[in-house]
Amino acid sequence: MTRFSRVPRLGTTLALTLLLALTVAGTARAELFESVGMGLNYPPVLDRNGTLGDTQAEREDDVLLPPVFQRQAGSHPDFTFAFELNKNGEGFPAETVRDVDVDLPRGMVGNPTGMATCSTTLLINPGNGGADCPVASQVGMVDIVVHWPGIPPTLSRIGLFNLAHGPEVPARFGFNYSNVLGLISARVRPGDYGISSGSMAISNAQTVESVRVTLWGVPADSSHDVLRSKKVQQLGGEEGQPSTAYMEKGLISTDTARVPFLTAPTSCSEEPVSFVARADSWENPGVWDERTFTADENGVPFAFEGCEKLPFNPTASASLTTGATDSPAGLTVDVDVPQPQDPDGLAEAHVRKVKVTLPQGFAVNAASANGLGSCSQDEIALGTNDAPTCPDSSKLGTVTIDTPLLDEQLVGNVYLAKQNDNPFNSLLAMYIAVKGPGFYLKLPGKIDLDPVTGQVTTTFDDNPQLPFEKLRLELDGGPRAALTTPAACGNYAAQAEFLSWASDKPVMTSIPMPVDQNCAGGSFSPGFRAGTLDATAGSFSPFFMRITRGDGEQNLAALTATLPEGLLAKLAGVPLCGDAQAATAECPAGSQVGSVVVGAGSGSNPLYVPQAGKAPTAAYLAGPYKGAPYSLVVKVPAQAGPFDLGTVAVRNGLYIDPTTAQVTAKSDPLPQILQGIPIAYRDVRVEVNRPNFTINPTSCKAMKVTSTLTSAGGQSASAADGFRASECGELGFGPQLKLSLKGKMNRTGNPALKAVLKAPQGEANIAKTTVILPQSQFIDQSHISNPCTMVQFNADDCPAGSVLGQATAYTPLLDKPLTGPVYFRSNGGARELPDLVADLDGQIHVTLVGFIDSVKTGPETSRVRTRFLNVPDAPVSKFVIRLAGGKKGLIENSRNICSFTPKAKVQMTGQNGKTANSNLKLGTSCGKKKGA
Repeated sequence: MTRFSRVPRLGTTLALTLLLALTVAGTARAELFESVGMGLNYPPVLDRNGTLGDTQAEREDDVLLPPVFQRQAGSHPDFTFAFELNKNGEGFPAETVRDVDVDLPRGMVGNPTGMATCSTTLLINPGNGGADCPVASQVGMVDIVVHWPGIPPTLSRIGLFNLAHGPEVPARFGFNYSNVLGLISARVRPGDYGISSGSMAISNAQTVESVRVTLWGVPADSSHDVLRSKKVQQLGGEEGQPSTAYMEKGLISTDTARVPFLTAPTSCSEEPVSFVARADSWENPGVWDERTFTADENGVPFAFEGCEKLPFNPTASASLTTGATDSPAGLTVDVDVPQPQDPDGLAEAHVRKVKVTLPQGFAVNAASANGLGSCSQDEIALGTNDAPTCPDSSKLGTVTIDTPLLDEQLVGNVYLAKQNDNPFNSLLAMYIAVKGPGFYLKLPGKIDLDPVTGQVTTTFDDNPQLPFEKLRLELDGGPRAALTTPAACGNYAAQAEFLSWASDKPVMTSIPMPVDQNCAGGSFSPGFRAGTLDATAGSFSPFFMRITRGDGEQNLAALTATLPEGLLAKLAGVPLCGDAQAATAECPAGSQVGSVVVGAGSGSNPLYVPQAGKAPTAAYLAGPYKGAPYSLVVKVPAQAGPFDLGTVAVRNGLYIDPTTAQVTAKSDPLPQILQGIPIAYRDVRVEVNRPNFTINPTSCKAMKVTSTLTSAGGQSASAADGFRASECGELGFGPQLKLSLKGKMNRTGNPALKAVLKAPQGEANIAKTTVILPQSQFIDQSHISNPCTMVQFNADDCPAGSVLGQATAYTPLLDKPLTGPVYFRSNGGARELPDLVADLDGQIHVTLVGFIDSVKTGPETSRVRTRFLNVPDAPVSKFVIRLAGGKKGLIENSRNICSFTPKAKVQMTGQNGKTANSNLKLGTSCGKKKGA
């Protein structure tokens, strides 16, 4: 029989004692415990009038009714823990107990803040053999059996008191047994945040055989008045009946308020909870005898019930640091949960899950990544009591928690979790980390972003089964605030969902988050700058373009930019990025022609990429795309702060006007959101800076870089920046033209005509060319009746009869010459004769249009004139045009060419205004053998 059978009924009926011998956990050893017991119950009650009789005889008739084991969730039962040590052959404890520790199940809590405290001095009470603590500080009792050689076991009862505790202990209780102190210190377990308590380094001055510790659920309840005592009470009687002296002490009441001290878990499940007890000895320190209890002595599981009776009334509110549209904003969220301290009622159910969905339009501010760090799982050290070592740069804000279990407010920080190195393996997550007395509370929160709208949902699930009255989470404001407000004013509201540990039925609440400032937003007037860094005519220089957008304006969605005529690029020698590579912007380095800088986010401090130490951006030259002969692939690795969102690739078609060679870039739609994070473009800079790639015009006339910018809302804005090359007058202009006739030189013959133009490198490009043939040459009228129409030309379907010859242009800007047929093309009656059109194809498509007419240059007969009035401002090292002779010949001789020296008048004007005129002697085939 256990020694506890000798505890008087006043003590033994306080708890349903569990005397179960379970398997030892941990290091193998002889069992230290002979038996261990734990229980939860209502306190025993006196019969009838609830008071002890006035006389000893009357008291002997009073009976304490047996306790009822308490399974009601959220109730306030007493808790009893008892153990008895194994004996040796002589009947004494085989080992001397050193440390005893008890793990309560998750959700079972004690609240010492409503209790009076006893000082260490009053607990020690030197020389008086026991404590002198205030009656109101008693929270339970301790029954101890000690056994010395030669003396029968002695059973004593001592009061257990709530002690003032230090900053690293959430609660401490103590008793004084004949000037030997026993201290029980509570602690919060890391991981499950359950409560454990133990008496460490128990004095071996007394040979302890067995101990029973009882904590009262409601210490001030009158049912405990008969048990209150400051002194050690000797208990006697073979069956544990109280001694006369003990009974005669009567009732000791307290005038302190009846408030709950212990509260049962607020969760119900068919799976039983566990109580764990462990102990070691002075003989074998650190070798633990551990016992786990999941059922009582009758096999009834420790499963709580009645969760449907528990109240659960959480509320939430929020406030923003600004109510302005499209602005970085700090956010404060308050979660309030009432914690009624009703000793006769049930506790508020503990919060299991909090899920807050911000209104659509509130989103993650890309600018927040500027200088932001993150906290890894190793640094936060979840599940441990180690202090978090998250870098300061990962701090998003602060958090405070008010709990009825502690006198002081818990204060801590909110940290950004490291991407994919967090419990959710997600892009975004956060940690709440607060310091408590002797513990760290560290909670992970998952952040989900809608991939289409960017709507933010934050969820804290599987929260500790601990009560709190208020949780305030404050996310920092300022230009690097984590959130940005919607683009339009409105009465927005977040949605909060709460689940308790008592029920799967959610409590929903709406949280107003109005945005009511800067409501006139929504315009679209972006800034635009563009040009070359060095505008010297004809020289190579990097090209830049910059687009800026202010807060409150609609986001940039697409752009079209047209360069000035003559602002071209040297494509020769540049390998192209293939289509498959262009789709992912994984282009070869050799095709890179520039780089970009993108500033994004709300506020005055946008995030700029690329950042130092991150992957660089690039612009690559690629091949045909959407009808354009070339394209520009812009690569922006979305790496900033602690984030890597992959690579953004935007392809831009590079269209070339066939008449002017003017370049127009048309972008694909710009990404508006990336993995749920909106890309609020604030500053887009493109620099085409490949050496010897971009070349300036050789014309110094005033021009513009023009653009059409499109917003995400569908608005269009036209913008332009003036451009003018400089020092055009420093360029020379000395092209050389050779003309020759070949074939039939006789009168009415149709000779072939060959023109070869050469231009020195580094001079001004040709702007206009006029050639007046000798008066001996005129147009054969038989070819005028079958020109190519504009419709046929545009459809690349000109009749064979309209082909007059072939042309080839050589330019240092391209790897291969441009070549194509020369057509007689109608002009819709704009001129008397059809036009002479060289349709040049190759890497690009260019058409040179010559106007044909007749002109008198003096008293002589009119002469045939061909004028190329709109020659592209592009360097051409050589241009060759061959017009067929014979039956397909356009030119007819009016006399025998060999009878005189034919001369043509040539007038050429450079893009810089300089001219080169000459009376050009035509070469002929006179005197040459056939076939020469």
